[in-house]
Amino acid sequence: MALSSLLAAPVTARPVRIDIPAADLGDALLALSRQTGLSVGMAGALPRHRTRPISGTIEPAAALERLLRGSGLRAVRVAGLWRLERLPREVTRSGFVAPTEAIEDIIVTGTKRDENLASVPIAVSLMRPGIADRLLYGRGLHDLIETGEGAFATNLGPGRDRIFLRGVADSAFNGPTQSTVSLLLDDARVSYATPDPDLRLVDIDHVELLRGPQGTLYGTGALGGIIRIVPNKPDLADWSGFAAIDGATTRHGAAGGSIEGGVNVPLVRDRLAIRAVGYGERIGGWIDDAGRGERNVNRTARYGGRLALRWQATPDWTVDLGGAVQGINSDDSQYATRGLSRSTALAEPHDNDFVALTATVRGVVGALDFVSASAFVHHEVESVFDAGAVAAARGLPAPLGFSDMRRLRLGTQEWRFSDPTAARPWVLGLALLKADNIYLGRFFTPHGGSLQDISLHDDAIEAALFGEASQPLGGALTATLGLRGFYSKVDNEQQGQTRRRARKAGLTPSATLSWAPREDALAWLRYASAIRPGGLNPDGAPDLADFRSDDLKSLELGWRLSPWRWLRLNGTLFGLRWENIQSDSIGADGLVRTINAGKARNVGLELGGSLDLSPWSVEAHLTLQHARLYAPSAAANAAGDDNRLPVLPDRAGRVKIGYERAIAGLPVGGFVAARYMGKARLSFDPGLARSMGGYWTADAGLVLAPQDWRVALTVSNLFDGRGDSFGFGNPFSLRQLDQHTPVRPRTVSVRIERKF
Repeated sequence: MALSSLLAAPVTARPVRIDIPAADLGDALLALSRQTGLSVGMAGALPRHRTRPISGTIEPAAALERLLRGSGLRAVRVAGLWRLERLPREVTRSGFVAPTEAIEDIIVTGTKRDENLASVPIAVSLMRPGIADRLLYGRGLHDLIETGEGAFATNLGPGRDRIFLRGVADSAFNGPTQSTVSLLLDDARVSYATPDPDLRLVDIDHVELLRGPQGTLYGTGALGGIIRIVPNKPDLADWSGFAAIDGATTRHGAAGGSIEGGVNVPLVRDRLAIRAVGYGERIGGWIDDAGRGERNVNRTARYGGRLALRWQATPDWTVDLGGAVQGINSDDSQYATRGLSRSTALAEPHDNDFVALTATVRGVVGALDFVSASAFVHHEVESVFDAGAVAAARGLPAPLGFSDMRRLRLGTQEWRFSDPTAARPWVLGLALLKADNIYLGRFFTPHGGSLQDISLHDDAIEAALFGEASQPLGGALTATLGLRGFYSKVDNEQQGQTRRRARKAGLTPSATLSWAPREDALAWLRYASAIRPGGLNPDGAPDLADFRSDDLKSLELGWRLSPWRWLRLNGTLFGLRWENIQSDSIGADGLVRTINAGKARNVGLELGGSLDLSPWSVEAHLTLQHARLYAPSAAANAAGDDNRLPVLPDRAGRVKIGYERAIAGLPVGGFVAARYMGKARLSFDPGLARSMGGYWTADAGLVLAPQDWRVALTVSNLFDGRGDSFGFGNPFSLRQLDQHTPVRPRTVSVRIERKF
């Protein structure tokens, strides 16, 4: 079909009655034009594509979007005409400038409906790591999320960290509680009560961060929000691949590097394809142990891969199967007691092994979209500590070690229906979760032999029915209401004690009023809530045997606007109230237990924006918050005037300036970035309330992109700062020693990447 309009009467943006049966794309577009007056055109021939049936009262533009799903085309509005364009197979960028695509073209699915970012009334950030980002933030989410507002993480070491969103931080310690942030790999939840698996971000399309409680759509545990990692999907049409190698050297430390590669293979063109990715990495250490006379003890190895299969069973049905595996082995901890050095009697290695199997089925049932998402996760984390500081108190010989083992087997299943193109878009689903969480603690001597054992077994089951629907109110206003009804049961079994059972049933509602006066402007007022079930402590004293459920309620006023194509601004003013806070705390014996710390409030402001004045670009974000425990419980031991929530700084921000242009036909770019982390404290407990943060770091990079090659040079921590980041080291000696976790010293990295 040559570039021409399928003209009819003048079109309105209001919903109209549409009835189009399943048909070839050209016939369906003709029917749409006759029924709505929509003008559509394309240069060249339309691809062969069978459309889905559409019936109902629908906005014409939404109906067009639905007809184009799976066709490889998108519609762009130009002077009253909807021009059809082929979707690019890949978004190619050097990786350090602001995205060039319009904000209305960015699709996010964290709301469980495919929606344009410009029209989503929720605080969401979308991150797409480029080659320079993979050098700076290749370790995983820990560093990448700090490029966005309202996101923070501890710095305990690879595979040991906790991530916090929207000022919802309970503790820097890893205890038996669920994380306050739910981690998703594509559509499947892969986290529960273990640290972040620290997946290396290889062959990733983007990462979505939804800030604020997401209890309505994502259930218990999503108090602070969700993080969704979206890998690149298998391409059904073309072979492709990539290979990359990088090396790094750290001042005061050892060299490291990584190798990674991937291949996409269409097995049956347009029907069946696989995509495989593998990687290996060695991170050089920078902490010395004077007690054992060893240098750079915190060396870390990470290896893993993913395999994905996509089957286009019919034009309307797609099956995605995936598997991810990763192992992290750290030789020692990365804390220090003086400069970049400490002294211990025993090494403190850490292992984090992660396996996930996922299956997602998407299709059309009648006029509705259907998704089934399944996952099975096996996650095992083991940390070893020098426990000599408590040997005498426990009547055990020194030197003494302690092994902390966490083992999670998680199964999740979700079915949902939606109609995002209806006049009243909605989603309705059923979710099931089964988590088998085991904690094993063991004191041992270096020569072998277990001296004391601690064990706890949590068996959790959750079932939930959830839904969300939007209703246009006129005058550019839309109301969205959501509700989740859930039932959870947790069986706690501890060594030498009778099994206990805790049940929890409840509702987590949400409500949003949004206003979109123009396509480039959106404002919203949103109420949301989430609940986290209680549980049982390992080896808990009678007054700390169990901990109750906590719940969080939030109100936010947000906005997203782009008054000019080269300027984008977004912000959120939020307030939250958190009751019965579950907080992991370290006792005098060095063991981690969970308490209910009391009630807290947080009032804050998140600001972000980007400026694209080619060849220059600027990105910036700022977080201001006041997170305070205003009604501490007796168990919190929160004496004194300092009632800040742990880990969270009152102020944090980042600015990044990029430059990109072709020089003598060679694409060249560079960037400089600076980040500030305000002061925070480690714990509610005054005996552990160490001050952290209050430092600046700077990064810089250069990228060359000749044809299919990419070469990048980056320098992180440019001025070799010694800021005390958000972490600690040994829980058994934390009360006796001034432990700190310095940021990684200045590191220079070079990466060479080839695509084919």
